[in-house]
Amino acid sequence: MFMTPLAGQEGVIIFTGSANGTYQNCLCPDKPLGGLERRAQFISDLRVKAPHAIVLDAGDNFVEFLSEPIQSILLQGFELIDYDLINLGDQDIAYAPQGYAQVSGMVTAFGTPIEVQKGDLTYSILPLLHPRTFRFYPEGLFDSYSLNAWDASVEKWLEIPADRKTVRILLSHAGFETDKKIAKRFGNIDIIIGGHSQTVVDKPAKVNGVVIVQAGGNAGYVGEINLKVRRGRVRITGYNLHPMTLSLLGHPDMLKSIDKLITGH
Repeated sequence: MFMTPLAGQEGVIIFTGSANGTYQNCLCPDKPLGGLERRAQFISDLRVKAPHAIVLDAGDNFVEFLSEPIQSILLQGFELIDYDLINLGDQDIAYAPQGYAQVSGMVTAFGTPIEVQKGDLTYSILPLLHPRTFRFYPEGLFDSYSLNAWDASVEKWLEIPADRKTVRILLSHAGFETDKKIAKRFGNIDIIIGGHSQTVVDKPAKVNGVVIVQAGGNAGYVGEINLKVRRGRVRITGYNLHPMTLSLLGHPDMLKSIDKLITGH
């Protein structure tokens, strides 16, 4: 059940990742989950219930051989959701280097922390793309990105002074097992929102005091964290992975675009 934040230092984080170009539900008989059109409507509804929610995405939204019309539908979904921050995944760089131009204000460089104010809380967010994610790509594809100093970026970020109303979030594209290793090394991160491995984390993991979550792949789930901050300590008060089932409505604007793509008019 969704819990609306109470007055004071209460927060809601909505998170997604690894859409993998899934702009509509696959209608798969074994597991009919997903669809960016459903995600867009679902998050729009959550924003009404929790106007101070922060909305984040861990990357890998594009895949190889996506047509321009489908890329446009994906970008429409991102605009409708109005993410506070989208991380770049390895797939996004490999298959759509210019794909995010339309929503560039939602995307920031790796290793560059940003602060977002939501209600009484400040969210300090560091986007991370781990070098292990591109080991199977052609050599040189990622040469223009400074990724090997990722740990120094984390260290520098954690040295930034934070007040007692700050929540530190590592928006990681590294994979669930690597996120655990990062948590063992850097225990003063509050939350790691992960991507890449497309792990469905039904119950948040906790390593070295760090909460680690991930929302699966193919736009199948929308994650939600409810939290409280007291005297500089972040406490998770609620957690849900909401499945994007066939019973959910799609966003009407996206449904129009999808219908136009299918029918040609």
